[in-house]
Amino acid sequence: MSGKEIIGSVDFNSAEASTPEYVQTESGQLVTPEFLVFIQQAMSGKLPEPDHDDELDPQVRALAEELSVIHLPEWTSPVGRKLAEPTVTSIKQATRVAEYLIKRGVRVHPELEEIRWVPTPAGAPGAFDTGAHITPDAEGHWPTPDAEEFYDFDEISVKQVEGSAWYATHPRGIACEGKTKSEAYAAMVAELRRRIDDAEPSR
Repeated sequence: MSGKEIIGSVDFNSAEASTPEYVQTESGQLVTPEFLVFIQQAMSGKLPEPDHDDELDPQVRALAEELSVIHLPEWTSPVGRKLAEPTVTSIKQATRVAEYLIKRGVRVHPELEEIRWVPTPAGAPGAFDTGAHITPDAEGHWPTPDAEEFYDFDEISVKQVEGSAWYATHPRGIACEGKTKSEAYAAMVAELRRRIDDAEPSR
């Protein structure tokens, strides 16, 4: 090699390259296992403790819990056009952001609350549950979501895929398969009925 000496080599084998691992949620989102655990802890109220040993201000904790997992309702324009579907998002370093916002004068005022998020009735708990948003009645009481309305049968849609199987879908993120259109529809009705009964066992 014309007197040149090879002093080292580098293997660029892509198979050995470190790539982040992802898991798929029920709603089809790809996230890292660490992020999924963080969101689940936040939803259960188990926020990571701050780095310092000082007692966390209750106002900071309350605001941090709101920021850790944010359930956004359907977004529509003033003229009623849908701009976005219900979404679940989060703010990184929620405790740090909450401490800053409290110093800026931001406070949580429950008496000013106009909308509230509740989990999906009889749904499987999950970090990305879009759930439902409710509003208070004329007397200021927060109603319990009606499972019959939440799983409205009129919202069932049935379509054939690639000229073979039929699929019934529901806006609440449920899908059922059937050999025929009626079979797929019946499967969806049975699934919705099961969830309604689970949510309201006294019915």
